[in-house]
Amino acid sequence: MKTLQLIIASSIILFLSIHSGLQAQTSIGFYTGLSTPSEQINNVYNTDSLMADNFIGRMKRNAVNLGYHVGVRLRFALGDDLVFMGGLSLTRFPQSKIYVSVPNGTQGDSIRATLTTTQNVIPIGVGLNYYLTRKVLGIYGIGELTYNYLTNSIDAEYNGAPIPLDNSPTYNRVGFGLGAGMDIDLKLLTLNLEGKYNLVNFIGSEDGEKSKSFVTLSIGVYFGSTSTAK
Repeated sequence: MKTLQLIIASSIILFLSIHSGLQAQTSIGFYTGLSTPSEQINNVYNTDSLMADNFIGRMKRNAVNLGYHVGVRLRFALGDDLVFMGGLSLTRFPQSKIYVSVPNGTQGDSIRATLTTTQNVIPIGVGLNYYLTRKVLGIYGIGELTYNYLTNSIDAEYNGAPIPLDNSPTYNRVGFGLGAGMDIDLKLLTLNLEGKYNLVNFIGSEDGEKSKSFVTLSIGVYFGSTSTAK
């Protein structure tokens, strides 16, 4: 938690510092929206098998529920059609179930534990927006590189003896985002609509770890302008 608070505080200071120096062509914005996860987002141990002291089991995961995200982003113009952007966000996926089972002879598998999990993805991202048009309506493509902090919280219910588990697995990965968006310039502020595909473990994944991704649809508002005179 202290690390997250430090990241947030540092980002705010950076945003304000850059904004004061580039105020004429800089904007800061806030956004929120829905996040649609891939089936691997709640693969909290990055494997379909669970191995602990004197225990080997199989895990079956339910589909992950639709999530949400909130974020803050700084944008400043690099030219007529190119805008740098950087920011911090939180994506949260609500509770999903994982069932841990072991073979039970001819009677099939026996469920030994039911895990209720929640996933948080905290991306710190930098990237570029390339604008196809920049008048009242701005349409752009986006490319972004992200450093992702992934945290999981797990509540376990056991049938029989408890299994020694990590109840809060946490790890870091490097990923990227690709998408498109639209700005509506209202002079005093800019309304924004954006869709983006986010791959969170492109670099740094463990052996056998499958790709984890989610798609975001965001609405936001930006204060200031990144538009150069045209």
